[in-house]
Amino acid sequence: MRFSKEELLDTIGSISYVTNLRDFNFDNNLVSFNIAFDFEGLNKEITFEVTISSQYPFKFSGSETISFNNLDLIEYSHVMSDGSVCFHNQHCIDFRQKLIQDFDAIKSWITKYIVKEEKDSHYEHLIVNNDAFEGSHYSYQFTDIKESFKKGEFGTVSLKPLTSSPYYKSRMSNYLAQSFIDHSNFTVKNCDWNSHYMSANQSEQGLYVFIEDTPAVNQRFSLDNWKSFESLVSQDFLQYLSRYVISVRSTYNRRLPIPLFIGFHTKDKNVHWQVALINIDESIFEGSTDINGKYIYKLKNKDITWAVTNNSSYSYFFGRGAFNKALTNAKILVIGVGAVGSNVAKTLTRCGCRDISLVDYDIKKPENICRSEYEFIYAYANKVDELRSLLYKISPFIDIIASDSLFTEYLKSDSYVELFADNIRAELSNYDYIFDCSTDDDLMHILDKIDITSIIINLSITNHAQSLVCGVSPNTYKFVRHQFDNILENDVEDLYNPLGCWSPTFKASYNDISTLIHFALKHINIMVSNKQLNSFVINQDNNYESLKVSKF
Repeated sequence: MRFSKEELLDTIGSISYVTNLRDFNFDNNLVSFNIAFDFEGLNKEITFEVTISSQYPFKFSGSETISFNNLDLIEYSHVMSDGSVCFHNQHCIDFRQKLIQDFDAIKSWITKYIVKEEKDSHYEHLIVNNDAFEGSHYSYQFTDIKESFKKGEFGTVSLKPLTSSPYYKSRMSNYLAQSFIDHSNFTVKNCDWNSHYMSANQSEQGLYVFIEDTPAVNQRFSLDNWKSFESLVSQDFLQYLSRYVISVRSTYNRRLPIPLFIGFHTKDKNVHWQVALINIDESIFEGSTDINGKYIYKLKNKDITWAVTNNSSYSYFFGRGAFNKALTNAKILVIGVGAVGSNVAKTLTRCGCRDISLVDYDIKKPENICRSEYEFIYAYANKVDELRSLLYKISPFIDIIASDSLFTEYLKSDSYVELFADNIRAELSNYDYIFDCSTDDDLMHILDKIDITSIIINLSITNHAQSLVCGVSPNTYKFVRHQFDNILENDVEDLYNPLGCWSPTFKASYNDISTLIHFALKHINIMVSNKQLNSFVINQDNNYESLKVSKF
């Protein structure tokens, strides 16, 4: 133990609102005792069985190493199935201070939920015992759906398999729900994924039933037995489920479960789904007949195997942080997806952007990987095609158009521009923001001259990543060239020269580039939020200790 018996007893003795310490046991691995909380506002004292692990006052795997248990309190919020109160306190390495802090947390919990009888305003997910099916675990992702579900509704679910993955000592088979098809009228209710994840190829099928009310004990603990669901579903659904299992039994892969999505309203009126896994070879039914000889479908007294389910709607997926909606809801074009452009596209994707087009005619080669967002598993690939694949793996909400055409090069031809001027203006004006990451001064000059409504943002980095220049239309070309030609120090001699007769390129590591790009995008997001987007330059000081933004 990191504390002595004397320290523990002395600290408990200093806490005024606890009394009647008894059943005290102290050894090197665990401390346990019973103690009563009694303070103003309580009708009677509340006794907890307290256990303290040897790691205390440190946490273990992110959890507190002290527990307060009372099974009689299981109806109250934040009490687990074993009667322990769930709480999370601040880090503290001082034993006495930490113990008083934890006892105060339980006192505050009693005051809030028992004395004042307060209820949490936010939704807490059901406590579900997820378990393996035939040695493997299963997860199912879904989103909020625009259409409503009515009580008793049932049908099929279209499922898209995702890549399986290691999960603790087991494996996890991952799926997402594409759509729910109502059995009564074949109405299709789609989840809000992008077109890539809504494609029909490799789709599998599950079932669903919407029961409306939360299938839980004390509003928190999920029902864990099939028999307990019998009163929550109709005979029509049970017949449908039974016949479905029988109909697929001869063709179904017996190593896989049949997923049954059980839907209900949360207290904030959103629809949530829990997935029960049905073994096709183990019947969950037991039948009987009524007094008229009619067959009655009944469910067995049998444990449910629950899968992992998660609402991955856009608001939850990016709930921990996203760019301003003016960017995330915008149509964005990224021209040039090399070291700078691939980083820009990936960052925009991780920050919640939903509509990005990529243009680059270049091929990704192994030597490009060290400072861009590409992977060695594709040794050679079209940059835009590989990047599109990588971005789809990041976000299920982004729609991407990838073009490996020479469109940007054709813009340099006067005859081409004259012939297709209206089409070019219309096509480019279709975007809200164009990130020009091509480092092509000719193209920058041409884009500056085209009369389009899009906001053009040119991002360029000097050799050795000393500075980043962000030019914002109009007059992008003039601003960027002025910085490079007259203001910034840009060594054009010490460049990286690859093998063969290739154009030399600037020297900078992935860390150099990504640091500047992330800092630049942070300021672009702030300026977009403030509706005042200006050109700027980011400079590093001579000691590489700070970055300075100069706005123009």
